[in-house]
Amino acid sequence: MESDLNIYFISMLFYLVGSLPFALIVHNLMSTTDPRQTGSKNPGATNMFRIAGPLAGVMTFIGDFLKGFIPIFLLVHFDEITLYLVSFSILVGHMFSVFNRFQGGKGVATSFGSLLAINYLLGVALMTVWLVVFALKRISGLAAIVSFVLLPLIAYLIIGSYGFLIISIFHSLIILVNHRNNIRELLQT
Repeated sequence: MESDLNIYFISMLFYLVGSLPFALIVHNLMSTTDPRQTGSKNPGATNMFRIAGPLAGVMTFIGDFLKGFIPIFLLVHFDEITLYLVSFSILVGHMFSVFNRFQGGKGVATSFGSLLAINYLLGVALMTVWLVVFALKRISGLAAIVSFVLLPLIAYLIIGSYGFLIISIFHSLIILVNHRNNIRELLQT
């Protein structure tokens, strides 16, 4: 019972951490255009990069990445499957921020941070796929789509757990649903 209460408390805390809207924090700190009103209207690193420049994009990415990485990294005594499950609280907070009228980003940077904290080989492999696809095609959305389509395979090869595989499939579906407009645009080109 106590561990269930601990998991519940951790999940609620992680939801609040995930809800921190770093695109809006950077927007306010740098007095940039509001990312919710311009470009893709998505409060994420890619849109901030497009509308406010590299510094704003990088700062947003770092904030979103660290809010995924730090909370999970601090729970070193949990097993990988439990870490993965509680990391969804951060992801849900990021996508449905209590501080931004339950709207948010697509979850890529936050997912990268969480996955790196859960298993550094998995995190490095996934980010490497993103970097290679982005270097070849220069399309952030495509790099995210390819990375998360491959996540279950990469997760199974590195972790070797069916439970982890099932969770990673669910994770991929969440990210792909958030990128449905990107997928539609790519299919039309």
